[in-house]
Amino acid sequence: PLPPLQPRSTKKMQRALVVLAMAASAAAFAPASAPLSLRSSRAAAAVRPASAGLTMKTGDKFEMAPGVGLPLGQSGVMALGFVGWVIPTLLIKSDIPLYKGASLTGAFASSIGGLLQQFPVGPGVSDPFWLLCFIWHSGLFATLIFASVGYNGYAKKTE
Repeated sequence: PLPPLQPRSTKKMQRALVVLAMAASAAAFAPASAPLSLRSSRAAAAVRPASAGLTMKTGDKFEMAPGVGLPLGQSGVMALGFVGWVIPTLLIKSDIPLYKGASLTGAFASSIGGLLQQFPVGPGVSDPFWLLCFIWHSGLFATLIFASVGYNGYAKKTE
């Protein structure tokens, strides 16, 4: 029988497993022309289909759906939509008990800060962090969608 593992050797084994997992995931995404090829064998290279991947060339239009284009030059609209969500949710205090008298963004940030203090342990299933995360991101994405729709509607109206 083998002697029981000591805590130190357990840590080394955990590190070795993490390094092994990282190498395996790197090998899965390694290009065929990698200088120190991370591929395991030539047979594995033969199994993978040779594709160029998802690339966009200059002048290509991004499509949200077939035939429905989305101009890629909307970074300013997205930035203003982000600021338009964060500033009000940071400045307006709330009486909602979940927020503890703080603003939505303030409560979300303090929840994140509290969870970072206990870092290796993640939030539990019933932790209020998840509700704050869902509310904050739902509002953000709704604001970004409305900003994009409004901008595109205005741009089409002025054409």
